[in-house]
Amino acid sequence: MILNLTKEDLTEVVNIHKNNLPSLINFYTNDFIEKFYLHHLRKEDDTVLVGYKEGGELCGFVFGTLDVEDMFGSFTSQNKTYIIKQTLLALIKHPRYLLYIFQSFFAKGFQQGDSKTQLVYIAVDEKRKGSGIGKKLLEGFEQELKKTKDYYELEVEQNNSALQFYTSKNFKIIREINNILEKKYLMGKELK
Repeated sequence: MILNLTKEDLTEVVNIHKNNLPSLINFYTNDFIEKFYLHHLRKEDDTVLVGYKEGGELCGFVFGTLDVEDMFGSFTSQNKTYIIKQTLLALIKHPRYLLYIFQSFFAKGFQQGDSKTQLVYIAVDEKRKGSGIGKKLLEGFEQELKKTKDYYELEVEQNNSALQFYTSKNFKIIREINNILEKKYLMGKELK
């Protein structure tokens, strides 16, 4: 069943995120990731966090924002000391994280297309992949967005198998994003 997630679901969200998403935020601790999602849940007018549960267990989730330009800005401004400490710990534990920081300084700036509304993360528990949960999550996310928006975007890596999935769901490539470490596509979708 698709439902809006709450603070009580964040431990499961973090576990699925850490185990199933190759994201920059994974260099940080579970506590850091939980604080990130909690911050966004408190900004309920800017956040969509839906999940799919079976038998009370979270099988996957989608996180999106209506203001991608401020996704990290407001979190950072409210947690500066904590973020500096956690970033230093991440660098000590994962020296390759420095490459990602380096890339962010030399990237061509914020990669926005026609919308600030963006699907940021979608993840399905590894045990449940291939069971149609990703499709249900995307549909649930879009139902939430349709209440106020008619278009949204997402970024996907060139080598990510999800690229074909998004293309089959009527996403169009807006532009290529060529970073030092990876090539991505910014994709957009009209909601009808």
